[in-house]
Amino acid sequence: MKTLAHRNIPITIIGGGIHGISIALRLLRDMPTAAQHIAIVDRHPQPLTEWRCKTERQGMTFLRSPAVHHITSDPLGIVEYAERHNRTNEFAPPYSQPSTDLFWDFCNEALAVSGLQIPPTGHEVYYQFDVAKLRWDKRAGKYPFRLISTNNEGFRSSCVILAIGARDCAYVPPEFVEWQRQYPDRIVHASQFSVNCKQEQEDSGKIVVVGGGLTAGTLAKNLSGQGHYVALIARKQLKTEQFDFPPIWLGPKALSEFASETNFQKRYQIIQENRGEGSITPDVMETLVNSTNINIYPETHICNITSAQGLQVETTRGPITNVSRIILATGYKFNLRRYWFLRELIRQYPIPLVCGLPKLDPNLQFHPIKNLFGSGTVAQLQIGPASGNIAGANLAYERFREMLFAQLP
Repeated sequence: MKTLAHRNIPITIIGGGIHGISIALRLLRDMPTAAQHIAIVDRHPQPLTEWRCKTERQGMTFLRSPAVHHITSDPLGIVEYAERHNRTNEFAPPYSQPSTDLFWDFCNEALAVSGLQIPPTGHEVYYQFDVAKLRWDKRAGKYPFRLISTNNEGFRSSCVILAIGARDCAYVPPEFVEWQRQYPDRIVHASQFSVNCKQEQEDSGKIVVVGGGLTAGTLAKNLSGQGHYVALIARKQLKTEQFDFPPIWLGPKALSEFASETNFQKRYQIIQENRGEGSITPDVMETLVNSTNINIYPETHICNITSAQGLQVETTRGPITNVSRIILATGYKFNLRRYWFLRELIRQYPIPLVCGLPKLDPNLQFHPIKNLFGSGTVAQLQIGPASGNIAGANLAYERFREMLFAQLP
């Protein structure tokens, strides 16, 4: 593998997940010669590693997004792939949601064909490069960005796209902070838990899952399937929804109305109202309700956690005893300041934030830093509730596409 050290790269994408790869594929579709001028950097050796690990940890077997939403620009791409490989049975009704295995295999073929994984042109595109610092000097000429890795390698770039998601922003509710300090091996966030871990499969005590979204429901379903007794605790009534945001947020009317709201605090509130505290798909909800070893505790708060024959969880509905594990499926709370590689940049050029989210301009550019763009969760205050989903990658790309073209020779 070639190194990026001391090179000048016109376009750098930080993040090799769904958004970073989707943007790169769309750029290569529009301008095939861009392969020699872009670099995707990620801490992992292979693209989409974070996505693969997350779905495996949760035991997720089908995506929530329908088949038309995937990493390539062809809406029927994954359907045609399934037809070629006799795998059309791997779509779930009612909206042909692909299995995670099908999605993964389709992505690998798309990466190989595009040259992102096996570059036929000899131009490396994807690099394992863990960014430790991102610097910008507007007086530095054509390549004002300086990216420095954790092993102190560096290169320069004209344009940088942050496609970083919320992986470093796991949310632990305040009341759990002290309990987690007392029982660090027994109270874990869902991002650190795997249903496939041998130790978890051998646990004999009850497992408490805290949360009301699809992650909580999927974990409870799969743990129950392994023979565990599961208590699912949610602060509110569980909601059943096919998607995690209303589909109207992919249409021009809703996006136009969202853009007309000039108060970014109100935009944040709109996002919260439309994504809320999560929801569970009908098929998973049916399993939860019908399972004999899942107890659901809606509108329930945990008052105390003590150690007595395992853990004892005191709730507003009574105690739950002999608990071996508590999993916090409490989601993520994005905050740009939690990304260490950006801290120096934020101190030098104060970026206005609303509840941790940056106030980007309509082209998804950070102010006052020129040619620094955001996609995914980073772009919520411009793209709206769909920003972090697979479909949000295309919405983001359309915003800054023309400005990317300007960076290419």
